[in-house]
Parts: sequence; C-alpha cells; structure tokens
Amino acid sequence: MEQAVKVRVLLDSREEKDVFRDIEVKTNQNLEDLHHAIIDAVGFKSTEPASFYTSNEEWTREKEIPLMDMGAEPGKDTTCMKDTKIGKVMVQEKQKFIYIFDYFRMWTFLVEVEEINPLEEGENYPRVTLSYGEAPDQESKEPTDLFGSEPFNPDEF
Repeated sequence: MEQAVKVRVLLDSREEKDVFRDIEVKTNQNLEDLHHAIIDAVGFKSTEPASFYTSNEEWTREKEIPLMDMGAEPGKDTTCMKDTKIGKVMVQEKQKFIYIFDYFRMWTFLVEVEEINPLEEGENYPRVTLSYGEAPDQESKEPTDLFGSEPFNPDEF
C-alpha cells in the first residue's frame, strides 16, 4: 500500500528566527522530488547542486545521496537522488537527514520524518502542509570556501 511521508524541514540558520516547512511526499517518489519541493517551499531557484545525507541522532552527516551522479570511485556505492525512492530511505518516524543546498553558500536544512500515513485521496504530492517563518533570500548568505569556514573571495584564485 502506498503511503505518504511527512517530513519537517528546518532551515539551520545563525539568525534567531525559525523557518520550517512540513512537506508530504509519496513513498514511491524519489529524493529528487523532495529536493524540488524543499527549494520551491523556501522560494529558492533550483540551479545549484545539492545532497541529502543520512544522519544519526546528533545530526552527524553519514552517507551522501547527491543530486547527480558525481562519478564516484569504482566499487563505492553511490546512489543519486533520482534513483532513491522515499520509501526505501525514510522508513520510520524520527529518522533524521541533512540536506545541503548550494555548496558555496552551504544552505543547510535539518530534515526529520514526522509521520508515515496513508495517502489522501485526490491530493497532489509532494505538498507543503505547514509553512512557518519567512525564508531568507537565496543570495543573502555569503559564499564560503570549499570547507565552509571562510567567506569566498574569487580574487584569491
């Protein structure tokens, strides 16, 4: 039986205002569908690379699931978002994921599975079921270096 997974997507920001979206996605949809739903829900343009990471309880990044196949090392298991069904990775409530959008600005979202429910008849998925707080402008965050620690200065290259 097909189901819907409801996730809470919290923008991890240094600002003191909460910004989160609750999004429902069908278990037979893929992580790329969720990627687009998140970007649309916060009003960003989806022209930048992104990755989901599985996470433990302490929000430590584990296995990466990139938007595109990045040509990984031979023998290394890499699955991209379009090949990863929601129902294969989001299997229980309170499961945690980290979503990174735009590797230069390092927009970080904490994603937690809230509920797994039957589909609602006649609804389109993915769908935003709750929107809280105003997301910042996508360009408002300064680019960082490749390690995400210092402001990016293109004159240094």
